[in-house]
Amino acid sequence: MTEWESDFTGSFSSYLSPGCRICRQGASLVLFVTGICERGCFYCPLSEERRGIDVVYANERRAESDVDIIEEAHAIGALGTGITGGEPLLKRDFVIRSIRSLKREFGEEHHIHLYTGARPGTSSLRGLAEAGLDEIRFHPPISEWSEPGWLSETLREAKSTGLLAGVEIPAIRPAPGIVEAVRRADAFLNLNELEFSETNQMALRRLGFRSKDYGCGAVGSDAVALDHFRVEGLKVHFCSSAFKDAVQLRERLKRRAERTARPFDLATEDGTLIYGVIEAVDRAGAGGFGLGLTSAVERLKGLGVPEEMYALAEGRIEIAGWILEDIVSELDETDWVLYFEERYPIENGPVVERIPL
Repeated sequence: MTEWESDFTGSFSSYLSPGCRICRQGASLVLFVTGICERGCFYCPLSEERRGIDVVYANERRAESDVDIIEEAHAIGALGTGITGGEPLLKRDFVIRSIRSLKREFGEEHHIHLYTGARPGTSSLRGLAEAGLDEIRFHPPISEWSEPGWLSETLREAKSTGLLAGVEIPAIRPAPGIVEAVRRADAFLNLNELEFSETNQMALRRLGFRSKDYGCGAVGSDAVALDHFRVEGLKVHFCSSAFKDAVQLRERLKRRAERTARPFDLATEDGTLIYGVIEAVDRAGAGGFGLGLTSAVERLKGLGVPEEMYALAEGRIEIAGWILEDIVSELDETDWVLYFEERYPIENGPVVERIPL
């Protein structure tokens, strides 16, 4: 029997690759290099904003340049990067350029792994390794799970170039052919919980899958994964949808909040930012906002609020929440609306809650 450990999110593991270990810390930059893919897998969870579209994202941030990617990596204190898609190797030159750029900025210790559904040859694998790729995870089509004749050889070829190699697939059904190929190559197997999304839910339901009462995982996917842990000597890891929400994303947001918070932002344990808002009420047309904010700024100065404890934004002032709470009685005017705001620490991040004062 393979020895394994479980956690509170329902993930369990007998082996964690370096890329997975960094991910668990929320310290992995997710570099989505394109939404284009030639497969059309029924379980693909990509959103409408990404599926089939040649667009680049660094985490949740739209990236228009290498600079955007590097800035986002700094914003979360990234220790590594996971390159994904779509099919990343459809943009092989961009992938290689990004790998080199990240290694140049953060050093050779910055671990980079890549997911692919392609079958790169030895020369392609060698090119990726020479650029600085550390780890590669292959995603065979489900039609080949029973007899993936090419997989074991490709895993060995990847390892011969110095890459750590493995396979990553959703836990849909037993995959003995995949297991045997992984074992023969002494590689690793990552299993992801099958997830319902807005774009795949109809296909999954047509095939008889049901979603859990909580979260977006599919009923029975974890049981399928658990069967693989009974295979002697198999290096295997199961990543639950709850883990991605409760740990991976949360930890990444916490890292970003800690590094991007302004002097007056309060970073929470959930990775959000809390601050106060003084919002002008426009009672005299478009110019009313400006007049109201000018008056509010003068009032803040008169109250001795340090300039670094607030910032002007469109139609409002964002200010330290604890200061706003102390001076709320001094700002009791109908032309201003006062409240606390909590939001995610990303550009134009969604607001979690507003509490009026």
